[in-house]
Amino acid sequence: MIDELFCKFSASRTPCREDFPAGKMFILLQDPFGLWCSFHISKSLAVDEPNIYENLRGKTDKSNRDNWIYSHCGKVAVISGCDESEKFKNTLTAMSRGDDGIIGAVLWDLREKNGIYGSVNLLFKVNEGKSIFGDYHYKIVQLKRAGELKEHYVMQTAIMNKILCDIQGYNQTQALFILKNTQKDLDCSKNIGRALEYVRQWHQIREKTLLPEAKKPPKAALPPWRIYANKYVFEKKDLVLFAHLNSSMRAVLKEHNLNTYEDVYNAGLEKIKQILKEPLADERLAVETYAHAVAYHKNAAVMRDKSFWPPVAKKRNLYFDFEATETFTADSISFVYLIGIWDKEKDKFVYFVAKNEAEEEIIFKQFADYLGTEESASLYHWTEYEVKKMRSLCEKYPKIKPDLEKLISHCVDLKIVVEKSFYLPAPSLSLKAAAPAFGFKWRQDDCGAMDSMVYFTNWLKTGDKAQLDKVLMYNEDDCKAMLFVEDYLNTHEALTL
Repeated sequence: MIDELFCKFSASRTPCREDFPAGKMFILLQDPFGLWCSFHISKSLAVDEPNIYENLRGKTDKSNRDNWIYSHCGKVAVISGCDESEKFKNTLTAMSRGDDGIIGAVLWDLREKNGIYGSVNLLFKVNEGKSIFGDYHYKIVQLKRAGELKEHYVMQTAIMNKILCDIQGYNQTQALFILKNTQKDLDCSKNIGRALEYVRQWHQIREKTLLPEAKKPPKAALPPWRIYANKYVFEKKDLVLFAHLNSSMRAVLKEHNLNTYEDVYNAGLEKIKQILKEPLADERLAVETYAHAVAYHKNAAVMRDKSFWPPVAKKRNLYFDFEATETFTADSISFVYLIGIWDKEKDKFVYFVAKNEAEEEIIFKQFADYLGTEESASLYHWTEYEVKKMRSLCEKYPKIKPDLEKLISHCVDLKIVVEKSFYLPAPSLSLKAAAPAFGFKWRQDDCGAMDSMVYFTNWLKTGDKAQLDKVLMYNEDDCKAMLFVEDYLNTHEALTL
């Protein structure tokens, strides 16, 4: 039986370029432009960007997955083999034996020219319902670290469930998801139609009959195509650079042959108002669209409302940023481990580090002490995260609540002030997009907010100060980027419409 099933569903071949790998559902949904690049752009333009945070999370996922499986299954088969053909055959063998759980099961259906293949976390034996293997059948169990059921999980599992049903000759419509804090059943029969439509899009991208939109820089695509995609979007002057326009709004502009921000600029404000009047029903959005086109065309900020700029000058001006951990490993605890400050008047970087949660309260007290009693002071941050975090800590640390409230009272969200005051030649108002629009560069390519958590954890474990120095440099650059944006907007006259 095993050889017959293998021959039938492999169609006496192995997966090829024309077949759809179900594991690509994530990239298809999350980064279709990156997928297009992988098919049609020279690999010499791809740039690997190792993500140490995701690598560590992946190891944690495997440990959590295995713990669940071995606590719920008796006889467990772990699928291995020298190649995918052997893994598929070993999966069929384990199903025929009736193993209680099959980890990393590989399933193929290559009977059609455009076949489908992939793997699942677990095939779980159900001792009812007669399959071709006996008085039992298998259902798919997917173990994921996410707290919710994501679309690509659903689509990939629906595809794999179809193959499973065809192979075992039993229509098991349900799959089970074990998520971070809950579990959910999935009715694959209600999702297979949509999943097959995504597979059709994958073939269109591969065959170059569909060119998907890139996303907004600085993450126009995922690595290894992120850097290429960012450059592509700016060189093309793509409409995706308009942060406030969704795909439907961009489609309206394209219907009027306005395909770039230069086209929008040349069309003029009145024509843009006319084109967008019906779909948007809000003249302010038409003004915003044209204003951003001017900003990009002139590579300069455009004044939105001069009444909000500049921020009120104070005697002390501190630009601060938090770095926090999260529970991404079994022994990690979520807490703010670094408060970094760029002191404008002293022209230096100041920081406070907590080695563990018990020291979190201490560094916030140090932060408050550094501010001191000066009433004429501003604490600049970018986005609401820092203030929300300090408000939550008022309940956690009642002894320093007055200090936290004092810090909050001096806070100024520089992002909000900039947003109210200007239109920027930037695809978003994230600090990583706004500061580079005017020439700011972070000194490191291999340390972001998520990676810094891993470097910090490594420093705690090894004592290697170089690991901590990377985190401090990243945080310092974040603080200095805020001041850079403010200084640039103060020293360069903004355009007016």
